[in-house]
Amino acid sequence: MEAVCVLLLLLFCCNLSGAEVESSNKGNVTNESSQHFDDKVGNDWMKELMESLGEAAGTTGSQSDVYTVLRELIAKVENLEKAERPKVAFSASLFPSSQHRGPFNIDTTLIFTNVITNIGQAYNSGTGVFAAPVRGVYYFTFTCNSGTTGKVNAALLKNGQNMAVVIEKGNVDSMGSNSVILQLNEGDHVNIILWRGNSIYDNGYRSTFTGVLLFPM
Repeated sequence: MEAVCVLLLLLFCCNLSGAEVESSNKGNVTNESSQHFDDKVGNDWMKELMESLGEAAGTTGSQSDVYTVLRELIAKVENLEKAERPKVAFSASLFPSSQHRGPFNIDTTLIFTNVITNIGQAYNSGTGVFAAPVRGVYYFTFTCNSGTTGKVNAALLKNGQNMAVVIEKGNVDSMGSNSVILQLNEGDHVNIILWRGNSIYDNGYRSTFTGVLLFPM
């Protein structure tokens, strides 16, 4: 924010240097070159500006330094505009309506079919797998509602490795949730698995899987 303010101030001062200056003696108008600050007021103003920037600007206060700093700031702003931060976020529930699933005789990947948000299209609602589109730090959370067995045991996996678990053993409709922050490389996979012998229930709101890119690396 400070860099932007400095840039705007420099642009404003440079615009002043190229403006038409009214002569107090003759009333005529003289066009000032944007490369020279002949007007005493302009010179004093720019000198004061450069002195205020001081060490932060890394300049000596000369006119050439002003344009050097200005060009560098403009280049940085243009690069920031080009390198737009990737946007990745998704949230999905297991089913769009009331359904039970399980128990199964084998460990089963849960496919959260009811997509609520999928910015960046990194979550695949056909496979239940999230594939990291960029290297970065991601936040994931998942919630599970036990089904007909009254127990749910599920895990969040990163490339097949257990990262976080939910274990609930009680009555039907018992719920549990867990969250984790993971550093992922581009192409890493994250999904939720239901361990064998367990069941899960959803009505569009109870069993969910959510992830978001916190920042790229």
